[in-house]
Amino acid sequence: MEKIQRFLETKLLPAATKVAGQRHLAAIRDGFISFIPFLIIGSIFIIIQDFPAPGWQELQVKLFGEFFNQFIILPKRVTYDIMSIFIVAAISYKLAQSYRIDAFSASMLSISAFILLTPITTTIDIDGTSHVVEKVITVGGWYGTNGIIVAIITALVVTEMFNFFIKKGIIIKMPDGVPPAVSRAFSALLPGFVIIVVMLLVRLLFMQTPYENIHDFIYQVVSLPMQSLVANNIFGAIGTVFAISLLWCLGLNGGTIVNGIMRPFWVPLQDENLAAIEAGKVAPNIITEQFFDMIWIGGAGATLAVVLVLLYKAKSKQYKELGKMSLAPGLFNINEPIMFGLPVVLNPVLMLPLLLGPIVITIVNYTAMALEIVARPTGVIIPWTTPPLIQGFLITGHWSGALLQLVDIVIVMLIWLPFIAVMDKKKVAEEAGVPDSKNSKGKMSVSS
Repeated sequence: MEKIQRFLETKLLPAATKVAGQRHLAAIRDGFISFIPFLIIGSIFIIIQDFPAPGWQELQVKLFGEFFNQFIILPKRVTYDIMSIFIVAAISYKLAQSYRIDAFSASMLSISAFILLTPITTTIDIDGTSHVVEKVITVGGWYGTNGIIVAIITALVVTEMFNFFIKKGIIIKMPDGVPPAVSRAFSALLPGFVIIVVMLLVRLLFMQTPYENIHDFIYQVVSLPMQSLVANNIFGAIGTVFAISLLWCLGLNGGTIVNGIMRPFWVPLQDENLAAIEAGKVAPNIITEQFFDMIWIGGAGATLAVVLVLLYKAKSKQYKELGKMSLAPGLFNINEPIMFGLPVVLNPVLMLPLLLGPIVITIVNYTAMALEIVARPTGVIIPWTTPPLIQGFLITGHWSGALLQLVDIVIVMLIWLPFIAVMDKKKVAEEAGVPDSKNSKGKMSVSS
């Protein structure tokens, strides 16, 4: 145990901390996080449009007319369906902030570069004949979830180029008496011109290839393989929950690190589910970010089950009190009281149930959804603090989602039960003043 703990503290923790603090990964993570509230707003209107109740669609038409269904979904169109524009601006802004340069100019240049790289034509069908319409920024498509990878690359590249020009002083410098706002605007002129020219050349380059644009190239070469090999299969799901739980063992918020990397590949899958639900079809994808939200019952590690074990099985006063204090946060998926109070962080003994629990229920949930025993995630995003069971119902749009989370809680409780029993027995002895014979011989305590 001591060797494991030493390895965690001296090898794994520094490496994980370095990855978590990496400037570009942090910008991607924070950029997505800053946009999540708008996705939740869009999701609320999706729920209103497709609330999982018999006769809901007919009732909407009866009360508000047949066009209400498409009217109420407009907030989704201006959040989900043009999210790549928002994402490129948000990531660029966050990265520029980390460099302490003009974040507004960087984000505006990134938006311009992204639109420059993106097709501004669309095809419409009129009386069975396809017509190409020029000069159109479409709702959805490359401006929606399909363009997220290019949005990320564009934000990083443009901001790095802008930072290079600013830090090297390759800018138009205004006299001292000029107002700061005007001076900053002219500082962006030269680097902005070069960036736009470079992006124009990139567009021209891809026009000479069979892909015709960078979006189709990235989608075919990067996005589709990543979705099939990592993001949208059971092995990728197991690896994801393992990585998140392992990082939590080190005291790092694994969700913000891993989700920041995987989210660009989950979002298109989620959008496919939304489109299918809107068309009255079954959601095609099981693995979306909401699938993992259902796993983290009480927070990363599914620790609400640990709280319940402490409340109903622990005899130690300390563990009983910890269970009581952790219940309210756990019901809103806040796991810090358990992680740092039990503690789980940097505790080699409790690494096993923390890693094993999420893996087991990931397999159970995936199997249940693959066999169509439980409804799949609809793609709707809800606040991460939504209590379990309610969360499962809203994510799947079906009562089976709530029942599945209840089964998950029982499974994780059974996994944790023997570990809590051993710790509780030692803690009861400590509280009674009985010396620990193992510790007196210099061996490690399970509850340390």
